[in-house]
Amino acid sequence: MLDSRMHSRLATSERRATSPTPPTWESAFRSYYIELCEYVLRFVGSAEAAQDLVQDLFLRLWDSRGPRDATRLTRPYLYVAARNRALKYLRHRRVVAAWVARAALEEPPGSDTPEDLCLCGELDDVVQRAIADLPARCRAVFVLRRREQLSYREIATRLGVSLGTVKSQMWRATLRLREELAPYVSHPVISADRVG
Repeated sequence: MLDSRMHSRLATSERRATSPTPPTWESAFRSYYIELCEYVLRFVGSAEAAQDLVQDLFLRLWDSRGPRDATRLTRPYLYVAARNRALKYLRHRRVVAAWVARAALEEPPGSDTPEDLCLCGELDDVVQRAIADLPARCRAVFVLRRREQLSYREIATRLGVSLGTVKSQMWRATLRLREELAPYVSHPVISADRVG
């Protein structure tokens, strides 16, 4: 035996199949809204997004209502329109995700305000003075390592000193520069008693 709701649905669908009158907006919404939401849900994976897409579909159709309503309020048309909206939503979501990923990889734009430029110039002057104030051998090792990007071995060969001397002088230069530049940068200062 069929329960009364099932019997009612069958009678309604039979009337739809045999009835020459086109469905009204209200009847189309009542008849297809839930099943369209379930259909779109399979595409988008979010019940909330599925409901939004189906509601938006009916609103768009309502806004453009006219003589084609008899065709546009049929089940096949609504399913194709709902599928197209779901696919468009997925494409848009994929584009947004790609844009967010690309934006996350980009470096933030530099700040070029006059104040920032002035502060950078002042910091550069302080760094250049601190390097110039290093003892001659420390300064030579530091400049060859940091500016010319030479290895410790290449520096030792160029200056005619041992590898240990190069390492020691580089350590002293780094320590001294950190102490001198501590008020300008946020690196921790290494105490002089740690130098061996």
